[in-house]
Amino acid sequence: MKKQLKQTVREHIGNIELDETQIHELESMMRAAEEIRPQKIAVRILPWTVAGALAAFLLAFLLTPVFIDEVKNMPRLIAEEVAKNHLKMKPLEVSTDKLQDVRDYFDKLDFVPVESSLFKQSRLELLGGRYCSVQGITAAQLRASKPGSDRLQTLYQLEYDESVFNKLPSLDKGEKPLDVYAKGIKVRIWVEKGLLFALTEDITSSGDNN
Repeated sequence: MKKQLKQTVREHIGNIELDETQIHELESMMRAAEEIRPQKIAVRILPWTVAGALAAFLLAFLLTPVFIDEVKNMPRLIAEEVAKNHLKMKPLEVSTDKLQDVRDYFDKLDFVPVESSLFKQSRLELLGGRYCSVQGITAAQLRASKPGSDRLQTLYQLEYDESVFNKLPSLDKGEKPLDVYAKGIKVRIWVEKGLLFALTEDITSSGDNN
């Protein structure tokens, strides 16, 4: 097509009676114009490219607070999930009052269930357990109650990954557990012996006796 254009120009210029030198000069100007054209197109495209990058940056900037808020509110996310599972009260997969039986049953976990000092201080009696998950991580859900009480409590144990759950209070460091309330349930959250614990207590039927 370029050859046809040049030939047309030559024929048209021939009618104007330009000499060969003038024709070559005019063709050189046409070639220069063709080389400049992509640059002009690039200049027109460039603002859109910059605008796209800026839009992506602004989108990332706007979404960042959402991520920060989610990390900051991790204890509440845990409490809401734990309280929801507690209220469902699904059937136990293993019924026992012995921790060793629990350890033998939960053989698909990457950790061994342990007795928490806080669980022991609460004078709770083990009733059994079942598999569950907290924030997508497989956990042991243990059920317990205080002697002479029909109020059931649920203790969750799972591996503690600070990159997932953010920094949570550690009993091993002398820190106090967090008390978070969700769906009428008090959920105590803490880290101990490398595990994340969450203990529920129903506070809707009577006062908080913990």
